[in-house]
Amino acid sequence: MDADVTASTGRYLSAVLLVSARGDGPARTGEVAETLDVSPASVTERLDALAERDLVAREKYAGATLTDAGEAVTREWMWRHCLAENLVGSDAEGTDADTAGFGNALSEEAATALEAFIDHPCSESCRAPDAEFDACSTDVKQA
Repeated sequence: MDADVTASTGRYLSAVLLVSARGDGPARTGEVAETLDVSPASVTERLDALAERDLVAREKYAGATLTDAGEAVTREWMWRHCLAENLVGSDAEGTDADTAGFGNALSEEAATALEAFIDHPCSESCRAPDAEFDACSTDVKQA
């Protein structure tokens, strides 16, 4: 997994994936901002930075979509976040940043072992929103 995907970056990438899937087209800045409860200016700034890293393709006034590399990184980030959330429990207050950090800190071997331990339906990559399970993270369920 891309070591430079912080919890914040993962949230933005996940929002682009889920908003674009929900709208069946590019994720518009305002929709991503509403999903993340941030300003549209923050979204524009972050999407520009993600476009520079070739994780997002962004067209001014049209919206953003994930590149193939961006989608792979996003789905792995979402899967790891989901694993950690399922271990900790999604009802625990204030744990979103903790579970994202914990999930991303896991080695590939540890993540695979955790997946087997909690009997998670996805393997190494989130399949949402194409397939949604009870085990999906809160972010996916709310999209």
